[in-house]
Amino acid sequence: MTTPTMQRRGRTPQNERVEATQRKIIDSALNLLREEGLRGTTLQAVARGADVSLGALQHHFESRDALMERLVDEVMEPLGDQGSVWPDTALPLQERAEEFVSRAWHHIFGAPNYLAAWSLFFGCKSMSQLFGRIDAHRGDVDRTFYARFLDAFPELKARHPNPQGFAVLVFDSLRGAGVLELFTVDRAEKESGMQALAELIVHACGADTESAERRPLRRAQG
Repeated sequence: MTTPTMQRRGRTPQNERVEATQRKIIDSALNLLREEGLRGTTLQAVARGADVSLGALQHHFESRDALMERLVDEVMEPLGDQGSVWPDTALPLQERAEEFVSRAWHHIFGAPNYLAAWSLFFGCKSMSQLFGRIDAHRGDVDRTFYARFLDAFPELKARHPNPQGFAVLVFDSLRGAGVLELFTVDRAEKESGMQALAELIVHACGADTESAERRPLRRAQG
């Protein structure tokens, strides 16, 4: 299937107009997913939010399933954008851990579309073909994340008794914090949790967090 990245290549004026209309439709659908869930993301509601006619919407996405297919690509793309997450391995351990947690939160798990992704994932559970695509993609992304996390923190491979399990724990923590954004979360509580996660990584790598220089973690968004 053509991905959003592929569709941005080889533009012509007509392609740009098509893409602009599709972008409005997709943004409207993502906003509805965040605010109303999959049930409220009807074609009529999406068209109203995009300020286009229902006929114009169906010209681009002939059915709700076709729109959902495109939204899957849209919300899954940031999960594969892993180049923006990983810190320089030359950084001191404490700074590296804080940089990783901050980047992972801002670029993926704390980003607005992360909640839209979960609304779509939950809502597609009964759509076996679409959910199968999501699940397969999730497995691929997770395996790559775990491997690159261990590359970013080679101390874990050298010192931790279960480095793979620890990588799973870190990402489960970030996912859980991302889903918790459905609710009103105190900023100080969120920042404290992110700082604690960075310190947990440092401790798991075999360093003494009490003697490490502590700096406030970059503020979590939201």
